[in-house]
Amino acid sequence: MSTAKKRGNGEGTIFKREIKGKTIWVTEYTIAMCDKTGKRKRKTIYGKTRQEVKNKLEKIITELNTDTYVDKSKVTFYDIAKEFIDTGYNMNKLKESSYSRKLHTLKNISTHYMANMELQKITERDLKDFLIYITKYSDSVIAKIYGIVNNTFKIAVRRNILRYNFLDDQLEFEIPLSKKYKNKSKAVSAFTIDEQKQLITELQKTNRFRYKYQIFISLFTGMRMGEINALDVNDIDFENKVIHIRRTITRTFKDKATIGSYTKTVSGIRDLIMDDHIEKILKEYLSSKYYSKNKYNLMFCNSDKECISTDTVNMMFKCFCRDHNIGKGYDVHQHMLRHTFATRCIEAGMPAAVLAKIMGHANVATTLNVYCEVFDKFKKEHIDLSYTYLKENGLTVDL
Repeated sequence: MSTAKKRGNGEGTIFKREIKGKTIWVTEYTIAMCDKTGKRKRKTIYGKTRQEVKNKLEKIITELNTDTYVDKSKVTFYDIAKEFIDTGYNMNKLKESSYSRKLHTLKNISTHYMANMELQKITERDLKDFLIYITKYSDSVIAKIYGIVNNTFKIAVRRNILRYNFLDDQLEFEIPLSKKYKNKSKAVSAFTIDEQKQLITELQKTNRFRYKYQIFISLFTGMRMGEINALDVNDIDFENKVIHIRRTITRTFKDKATIGSYTKTVSGIRDLIMDDHIEKILKEYLSSKYYSKNKYNLMFCNSDKECISTDTVNMMFKCFCRDHNIGKGYDVHQHMLRHTFATRCIEAGMPAAVLAKIMGHANVATTLNVYCEVFDKFKKEHIDLSYTYLKENGLTVDL
């Protein structure tokens, strides 16, 4: 049984209610226009007296009007983060590969205790401990983790679960830097000229290495291995001597290699001029025992006529270099082929703008940043040549 004192359309009406033989005062107030079910979200306020309920209601209204209201919630950080990622996939904003990568990032986050804490119980100390904890990852992984954490806090603030986003304070909570490579050189890893000669010689001698053609193509075009493995036979235009790069190999939820719809970046979609050297390699491959027609019309496929992952090529390449004592043996990686191509181009005098187009970089700045040491060495050598030329022609000043 209850008595009510009417007020407007019922919003904020305070009335009595009998609960377990005790009389309490109650009111309800809309704190949000709707939740994910499509209904209005209402807050029920209880008190021993009518005045107590009225005071609580006025406090909530003030907090709502000043954007300082926080609704009591036991939702965890993981709950909101997982919902955010799932929603992106269900709205077709994330492809399988991106969804899988974000879930993997969330798995990294979940190794820290903060992930399973109720959002409202997370303190500055917990977040600082978390940011220190993730410095064990590489800078690229840290950036992905930080992005998910930031979006999770933003959603919590919008839903009135948190009053503010910790990460808005960039003085206290800026993105941390990795300590993984703190004491290691970040110079681009490329084969020396002698190592490259040795690699070419050993690859030419063998007829029992399926992946040698992919290695040659990366070494002499700078293509990413994922781009090479995703080449359609029709992407090779022998008539116009052009290679069309339009997609890459990616992964499914089950971590299986699959053909992506596009390249790693938008600028990765490009056409490469096929010189006589590359044309010869491609034609030799198409007449070799390793090429076979497949349902995907891929240039390169494995013995099961399925697409080949970059990891597979990388592992076999490392084994090949180890077995033939090339470079650092098993410590090399297939991406060095791309770096080696770029290094040789710079040494040959290719302008950065041209190299950027060939490599599929978004802008010249990316090329200059990645290969800054190589360009610096190149500039010094050419300054020395310029000085020698001036000196030989009597154009220097003797002081």
